Amino acid sequence: MEGRLFVIAYGVLGIPFTMLAIASLGKFLAEILKGITQLTVRLSKTIFCCYSVQKQFKEKEALISDLKNDDNKKGISNDDDISGNSEIKKVEKWGEALVLIVAFFIYIIIGSIVIASYEPEMDFFGAIYFNFVSLTTIGLGDLVPKNEKYLVLTLIYSAVGLALTTIAIEIAAEYLKMLHYFGRKIDNVANVQIWFGGKKLTMKQLVRNLGDYFDLPVNEIADLNLDEFVNAAIKVEAGELGTLRCPRPITVDIESIIFVDADESYM
Repeated sequence: MEGRLFVIAYGVLGIPFTMLAIASLGKFLAEILKGITQLTVRLSKTIFCCYSVQKQFKEKEALISDLKNDDNKKGISNDDDISGNSEIKKVEKWGEALVLIVAFFIYIIIGSIVIASYEPEMDFFGAIYFNFVSLTTIGLGDLVPKNEKYLVLTLIYSAVGLALTTIAIEIAAEYLKMLHYFGRKIDNVANVQIWFGGKKLTMKQLVRNLGDYFDLPVNEIADLNLDEFVNAAIKVEAGELGTLRCPRPITVDIESIIFVDADESYM
């Protein structure tokens, strides 16, 4: 009885700390994988640009040589050079998920080869099974490591693997959330709560205070449709729209204008 109570108390205190440590390690590994993905994507982009810039330069040079005057030259557009940041972000986002999946399976395979080499009761496929049920926290207990000499190595391998699994679960949850809300109309944005540390604000409160900070007209903030605004902002980030900036009309009060010929002080 005393031993069981100790296990319960130890689990209540130890499991949260263990999960916190694994989550922190997972974030560290996620930053490394993210850096590798961004570097790979940008190197690929640079190589592709170096390959295509010369061709585009020659085409534009030939086009300019055929133009007869400067007015026509002003009509040349640089649409191909408009920022591809949104496309790069999409590639990086999908690249991070792909890199994680590949890294997870490579980690299991390499770990299975190593574990099978020093665990006498596990062959390669048995080690794959053991790693999978351990890293996915299924843990049936039908296969356990018995080589005490390499037990520390097995524990370190399992801890790092659990960190990778944590990242995989977060990414999977994000994509499942995207799938859940796919095609749904954006509504009730004003009441969405955003946490800042231990405090929270609704979108409506945040936008109102932002308008006060930039001294925007109160009626414009009150009339702002946050649902349409967020929908448009998503399209901008996706590259479907250029910008949300709109030129403000310049209004002049005719009564406030003083004409020089109508004021004797200027004579």
